Amino acid sequence: MFMIFLYRFDVQENRVHFVLNEQIVADMLPPYDVLLRPLVTFLAETLQLYCSLSKQPTLLTSNIQDSGEIEVMLNQELGQCIDGYTKDRMIL
Repeated sequence: MFMIFLYRFDVQENRVHFVLNEQIVADMLPPYDVLLRPLVTFLAETLQLYCSLSKQPTLLTSNIQDSGEIEVMLNQELGQCIDGYTKDRMIL
């Protein structure tokens, strides 16, 4: 299966960092940066609450699958710890 990496959230030194695909950054128009910022802030703040429960550095990833669908996934540890309501808010 072919997937294109969009973005991910990693934890380093107990802080959550947003990592965006560099090619997307190069093509991104300024208005999209403004639109993306509230989503990134919300996800980073939410993931910060749970990052101590994860031993893996990558907390959440987003990819485009070869079918064109976007896949957003929490790492396995957080997927088991975060309640369904919070997961839905993070992904939708």
